[in-house]
Amino acid sequence: MAQNVVEFEIRDQIALVRLNRPEVHNAIDRNVMDLLEEILAKLYDRPEILVVILTGAGRESFCAGGDIKYFATLKTREDALAMSRRMQAILNTLFSGNKVVIAAVNGRALGGGCELLTACHFRLAAEHATFSFRQAANGVITGWGGGVRLFRLLGHNHALQLFLTSETIDAWEAHRIHFVDRVLPAEDLLPAAFKLAKKITENSSAAVRGFLRIARKIQLCQIDELVNDETEQFADLWIGEDFKNWLNGFLLKQ
Repeated sequence: MAQNVVEFEIRDQIALVRLNRPEVHNAIDRNVMDLLEEILAKLYDRPEILVVILTGAGRESFCAGGDIKYFATLKTREDALAMSRRMQAILNTLFSGNKVVIAAVNGRALGGGCELLTACHFRLAAEHATFSFRQAANGVITGWGGGVRLFRLLGHNHALQLFLTSETIDAWEAHRIHFVDRVLPAEDLLPAAFKLAKKITENSSAAVRGFLRIARKIQLCQIDELVNDETEQFADLWIGEDFKNWLNGFLLKQ
């Protein structure tokens, strides 16, 4: 690879993980998955690391979800299922692991980028950040487990409206509906994320992990069965005409 498409650094008990494909809005392809799996395996094997901060390179985008050119190579239902389950495993590491995960949303989050946010424990957003679950407009549903997590996070009405309209909301609206915990000037975003992380690391790591276990048990009640159903529907729609037409139309514009 010409660049490290995912970068990370460690500062004491805090790890900063940065998606690093700004030229394609930090979209996720196979190389990004490879590095995310490798980096998270290293981080989660180190008990002294208590907090992970997740962000994107540049100012324009946090993550645009899946890379469309990569998606175009997934031709069958089995291909879609394999990709979906692989990304679910990555997000489950964040959502269900023994580290506190703070998202520093440095720009727009689209589709799977919003799903990625549902796997984080805290979400801080720059004032210019925007959010859009684009799946319905593209002919599919959430494929990385974000559907179930968003319903649990926001409640039925707010989540369903975001899914069914594919509307874009700004950071302040995201804060109003409790998708985002804080909205900050762009230059304050990472310092605020590190400040929150530092406050967490000042407490007993055993106690922090104890609270994470409680939160995990509450959140995961029946979630595996629900996410599996979400994934099966996603794969059915992947090979449907609506998604194929959208994908072909997108690629023709490139």
